[in-house]
Amino acid sequence: MYSSYICVQQQPFTLRKVLAKINVKSWYREFMEKLIENQLKQKTVLKQKNDGVEDEVLKHVGEPEAAKKIGVLENKRNIDYSIYSDVLSMQKPKYKTNYKNPCWELTVDNATRVRCLPYFHLVGVDKCGTTDLWKRMVQHPQILPNAGNVGKSTMWWSWRRFGFDVWSKGRTPWTFEKYMNQFDAAARKIESFAVKTRNNEDDFHPLITGDGSPTVFWDFTGWNLMPQNKDKTADNALLTPHALHHLLPKSYFLLIFRNPTERSYSDYLYWDRNADKKSAEIFHHGVIRSIKLFEDCKKINTLKSCLYDKELHMSMPVRILVGMYVVYLKEWFKVFEKDRFLIIKNEEYSKDIKTHVQRIFQYLGLDTLSDEGMEKIAKQSRKNDQSMKKKAIGPMWQETRQILDDLYGSYNEELAEFLADNKYLWKDDP
Repeated sequence: MYSSYICVQQQPFTLRKVLAKINVKSWYREFMEKLIENQLKQKTVLKQKNDGVEDEVLKHVGEPEAAKKIGVLENKRNIDYSIYSDVLSMQKPKYKTNYKNPCWELTVDNATRVRCLPYFHLVGVDKCGTTDLWKRMVQHPQILPNAGNVGKSTMWWSWRRFGFDVWSKGRTPWTFEKYMNQFDAAARKIESFAVKTRNNEDDFHPLITGDGSPTVFWDFTGWNLMPQNKDKTADNALLTPHALHHLLPKSYFLLIFRNPTERSYSDYLYWDRNADKKSAEIFHHGVIRSIKLFEDCKKINTLKSCLYDKELHMSMPVRILVGMYVVYLKEWFKVFEKDRFLIIKNEEYSKDIKTHVQRIFQYLGLDTLSDEGMEKIAKQSRKNDQSMKKKAIGPMWQETRQILDDLYGSYNEELAEFLADNKYLWKDDP
């Protein structure tokens, strides 16, 4: 029977032909047929590789070894990534002036339709409350969701145009067309909803849509796949802010910063990487291992070379690099004016959701909602709340907290100085 099992693993079709020709006991035939069927299903899944999984974030994939099983870590197909990532060579659309959202008319085969890109970007940061904020924001009648994950995240600017995901690379990249498709439903609603202007000229279309991908703010690891960076280093490369500004120079950005030490533990609890083996102790050792990898990298590379290194990100058991907020923020401010960003502190948002959501609506130039409507939005339950997981696993060790506080200390000080606001030292928060 063992030799038959080996044959199932290697040649299921061959064994099925053999079974049809020989006499075996019925229970054995049924057993082997089921084994063959299961093996064929597995082979079908493996053959699908990227196509069957590319539309979902690899939250449940886990370690890189799991990703290797679906062939997503290496560029074995010699993909020309410039086809997908060369945003800087694209011609900027001619946006319609009577639309608040950046939309334009596209004619293909004598058929004309309106296409749209996001008016605003909720760019991060991961595990700082972006999903909770997004769920509240889209309840405003003038904000439309996209077709991404939970109507929020497309991950195109940071990951999918490079064939990246959480702990993988070498997947089938998304074309710009596929990215635009995520906003087609919103575009139809934006086009159909119009209000008359006072001078009775063109109708004005006031609805907007956005992209709520939290990785866009910090993940610049695809920089070396942009053709404009051929002879550049990470320190002088063109990055996502440059590409986004090329197509959407008038974008608005929303940012939520959270104590990076707390953010790291929440991030660890959220992602299902070794989900059945989570504990404060494992987190502690993961932090130590991740810091060691980071320090080793800095011995031979610049800080940005390490922070923008996809291989380093994938190798870390804890995503500690996300919390160096100031490094990424400075890159954005090199390209966009500061008034294009509304930055919120997560700990303050949690204490007064209503005020912060109102502030965002005002910042985006949306109609003011009634006090009753705002109360309804503010009182809804929190999204992606990690309190139950933390309760089950326990709080992080005090020793771990001190290690992370020491790691982030200088970055927090630089951020507070850069924004001229000491609240980003996170000294007064419990």
